[in-house]
Amino acid sequence: MIKLETKIKSAPVVFALNKLRTVHCDKAVKIDINKSIPTQGYSIRIEDKIYVSGGDDAGCMYGIFDIFHTLQRGEQLVTKNCSPFIPKRGIKFNIPLDSRTPSYSDAGTSARLNIGNMWDMSFWIEFLDRMAENNYNILSLWSLNPFPSMVIVPGFEKASLDDVKVSTRSFHAKLSGKGIFDRDHEENLYTVKKISIKEKIDFWRNVMRYAEDRCIEVFIFTWNLFAEGRNLRQYGITEDPNNTRTKQYFYNGTKALLDTYPLLSGIGVTAGENLTFNGRDDKSVPFEKTDIGFIYETYGKAIDDYLEEHPTRNIVYIHRMQMAKYEEITHAYKNFKGKLEISFKYSQAHMFSSTKPGFINDFLQEKGKNVKLWLTVRNDDFYMFRWGNPDFAREYIKNMPISCMSGFYIGADGFTWGRDYMTVGSNIHPLFIDKMWYAFNIWGELAFNPDITDNYFVDGISLRFRIPYDKALDLFIAWKEASEIISDFNCTHWHDFDFQWYPEGCCMYLNDIDKMVFANIHEFMNCDAMPFTDYLSVKEYASKVISRERITGTTPIDTVKSIHSHIELASEKIVGLSDYFNPELKCTIDDIKMMCLLGSYYSLKEEAAFWLSLYQASKEKEFQGKAISLLQEAAPIWKKYSSFVTSRYYPQELTRLCSKVDLREFDRQAELDIDLAKEAI
Repeated sequence: MIKLETKIKSAPVVFALNKLRTVHCDKAVKIDINKSIPTQGYSIRIEDKIYVSGGDDAGCMYGIFDIFHTLQRGEQLVTKNCSPFIPKRGIKFNIPLDSRTPSYSDAGTSARLNIGNMWDMSFWIEFLDRMAENNYNILSLWSLNPFPSMVIVPGFEKASLDDVKVSTRSFHAKLSGKGIFDRDHEENLYTVKKISIKEKIDFWRNVMRYAEDRCIEVFIFTWNLFAEGRNLRQYGITEDPNNTRTKQYFYNGTKALLDTYPLLSGIGVTAGENLTFNGRDDKSVPFEKTDIGFIYETYGKAIDDYLEEHPTRNIVYIHRMQMAKYEEITHAYKNFKGKLEISFKYSQAHMFSSTKPGFINDFLQEKGKNVKLWLTVRNDDFYMFRWGNPDFAREYIKNMPISCMSGFYIGADGFTWGRDYMTVGSNIHPLFIDKMWYAFNIWGELAFNPDITDNYFVDGISLRFRIPYDKALDLFIAWKEASEIISDFNCTHWHDFDFQWYPEGCCMYLNDIDKMVFANIHEFMNCDAMPFTDYLSVKEYASKVISRERITGTTPIDTVKSIHSHIELASEKIVGLSDYFNPELKCTIDDIKMMCLLGSYYSLKEEAAFWLSLYQASKEKEFQGKAISLLQEAAPIWKKYSSFVTSRYYPQELTRLCSKVDLREFDRQAELDIDLAKEAI
């Protein structure tokens, strides 16, 4: 038992100390607060005792966890001074509160099965504990319209919803988010929890209080304009931004959120998801009737007026750049009294691509010098497979525009990070972030300190799976190599948005024909490479080869070779790991094998796309023959992959694909690529 010396009784420190008590140490540990240390920072001195000084409760908590993790891993304690590299490190959580108040990802399996969990305090205790232990301090909850499930809006009291309900009807997802909940759903609801709106308010106050006890701030984000359901229609509320009742409801609702939840740290907004897309370019449109005008007249003005009444309250107001122009935002908020910050979708929907995405470059030149920035870091690449590559995360984090950032939040739009219901044969439904524990740990730890060495993560793998260090090192390498496959491929085969490309499924949703499709050989031939990188697409590379131009940059064949290298090393390093009986380890090894199979398929098909492009330009039959041969080799690998995946994971309705993704249904499509190559002209 460790001897502990401290007068600090705060909840965050007590939480960390309870963890520390579970490990052994020969020296006493003394904890205090030193105001000269930066916020969240801490120092550790190893003398006659272990001295931990934090700049505040958060710093003490993180310092104690540092000692805990070091001792737990059997590593040597050292004297150090630490402060966070990125101040705010967050989670983006599309929250399925109720079928009647959906979020963007609610027309999917993971959301529907998790609605009940959102109203279970034990879920949030576990979730928030994991966040704190991994150095996350922002929880952002995203909803199309959170007001009916979270507040009583003055003047619209009957718009609030008692109980938590789920519809027996399946949803038909739409990219707009509009119409997710319709009359058919409304007529086929059942109750998963009996709870009044006042009890709901108490529930979320308790969640926010618990978050505060873990040094985590809670934000609520909305998309606009969504006002569906009978409870709103009775007040004449519609999705017309010019409707005065609608404006009044959203204004009152925003003030109600701030009044109801004194621990709510901020509100984030999006203009244009379901608005009229009127911009200030049309000078005939009055400002208050533009999209940005509506957002300001409701959310912005409500926050401004609230702060006038409560000048000591600190509220961060985050305006997303999604479907908005920076000059419109600055014009609307030129007299705003609150703390306005801007959010940018950093890697579009695919964070696992380049470690230095360039989409933000122009905006960094455009934005005001003192404007603070949040990065939305979207992971819509990995819903099934356990990702793990500290080198990628370290480089990605160090490349962020740190000097002007408040922070980031990482998460998915097309999947709910609640409990895992995807794993076949499991009666236990762990937190999704616990299934993805390694990725969750990597991003949280490195965002706090990107100079953490690989040895820290190898020791963590050894501890988690109870395997010797040398075997943990093998798994570390295999995991890293397999995780790099999709990142490599996304750079040469790029689509901005999640619905346009789902790499685990080799599929996409075509909005113009309302259909999910398999990404066939034509798609591989015609797809662009990632902008702002040196990657060449198949068509660019083939054109340069045909015209005998000098080749610069990373070609698709370079990518193919890189993927082959990742597969070879990953496959080599997992040999022998199956000798250790550990169900989670087996699942992890299976994920690595599946990523390698997917990589084999993608590399063969990408090379085939190159040869087929050459054939189309030159009419050399030899090139067509090479493409056909590669596709004939690829088809059975796809079938092996789809069989392996569906033996481990249930097919899922995915919101942003607007369909159920069952990989076995693509088996025939993989074969038909061969016929398409034979028919190519």
